[in-house]
Formats: sequence, structure tokens, C-alpha cells
Amino acid sequence: MALLLTGCGQRQTPSTPHADMPARNWRYYVANPGEIEPMQKICREWAGSSAPSDTQPAVVTTNCRAAAFAKSQLAITPKD
Repeated sequence: MALLLTGCGQRQTPSTPHADMPARNWRYYVANPGEIEPMQKICREWAGSSAPSDTQPAVVTTNCRAAAFAKSQLAITPKD
């Protein structure tokens, strides 16, 4: 019983999603559309994590915005 009670008081550290990546711009994602969904998956993981938003690495913010913009550009670009 004592072991159960001591474990209850321990605080677990929130896990943070993957953030070790190169910074990309929207042109990269337009040229490599297969990279958009994997990046957006990382963006969703960060958005759903319990980590404070101000701890999100700048590279994640930059890549999320670039991937979203590239996706919108690809959606409105006429196909030949």
C-alpha cells in the first residue's frame, strides 16, 4: 500500500513531439508535396501535446506554417 501511495505523488513530465528537423520554407513543400502530410502530423502532435505553446521550437512553427501555405497553394494551382 505504501508503494502505491508514493507513486501517486510523482509528477510525470509531459512528452514533447519530435522537433529535430531542418527549417523549410513553403517552396520546399511545394517542390516536395510528399513531405507536407508528415510535417502536418508533427504539427498536430505539437498542438495536442501538453507542452506550453511558448516552448514549441521555432523550427516547428516555421515548418508548420510553410507546409500549410504550400498545401493551400497546391490546392489552388490549376492542374495541366
